[in-house]
Amino acid sequence: MSEVLISTRENVLEITLNRPDKGNALTPDMAQAITAALKSMPPETRVVLMKANGPDFCTGRAAAMPAPGSRATAFDLRNAISDPVLDFYEVLREIPVPFIAAVSGKAAGVGCAIAALADVAVATETATFQVPEMNHDIAPTLVLNALADRISRAALARMVLTRDVVPAVEARMLGLIGITVPADGLDAEIARVVGQLEKNSVPTLRGIKAFLSMSPETSFASRKELAALINCVATAEKFR
Repeated sequence: MSEVLISTRENVLEITLNRPDKGNALTPDMAQAITAALKSMPPETRVVLMKANGPDFCTGRAAAMPAPGSRATAFDLRNAISDPVLDFYEVLREIPVPFIAAVSGKAAGVGCAIAALADVAVATETATFQVPEMNHDIAPTLVLNALADRISRAALARMVLTRDVVPAVEARMLGLIGITVPADGLDAEIARVVGQLEKNSVPTLRGIKAFLSMSPETSFASRKELAALINCVATAEKFR
C-alpha cells in the first residue's frame, strides 16, 4: 500500500497522506513522492490539495535519528536529518498555485508545519496543533523555520517552549490556520474553497500566489511595482 496517494482531478492535484496506522508520520519516501508530484504537476493545475486518511492529519516525522551507539558528524546529521525536511518545506513554500490543506485530528511537528505552510488550511474544530519536540530534548529549529513568518514571535515561542496542544479555534486566532469548521463539515468546506479557485485562470492564481510569497520580503515601493506587474501580466492573458 502506497504511503502517499497522488491523483489529479480536473485541475486539482490531490495529495493524500496514507499511513493512518502510524498517524501519517512523514517518512523520507513520502516526502520524496510529494516533492516529485509537485515538481512534475501539469501546467494547467490550479490548486494543490493535501489531506490525510485516518483520524490524524500528520503526527510528526518518522524516526530519523541514528541508532543509539552510532557515530556521526554534524555534517552526517545535517545530510540525514536537517536538510531533507528543510528542502521539503521549501518545496511546499514554492508551490506556484494555491496550496490547500484539510486538517483533522492531530497536526504535530511536521504536520503543524505543513498546515502553516498551506495558503488556506481548513481544520475541524476538534483538530489540534503542537510542536512537541522539546519533550524529547530536540531543538525544533526545522519547524521553527517553517513557522517563523506565519505567526507572531510570542505565539511561536509559546508553542515551542510550552509544547502546549493548541485547539483549532485558538490556532486560527494565532494565524496558524485559516478556517475552522465542525467535524462533519470539512469535506464541504474544502469543496467550497477548491471550487472557488477552480473558477479562476492559471495566470491569475499564479500571480496572486507570487505576490503572497514575495510581498512580505519587499519594501512598499517594491510591492507597488510587483502589484502592478503581476496585475498587468495576469490580466493580459485574457486579451491574447
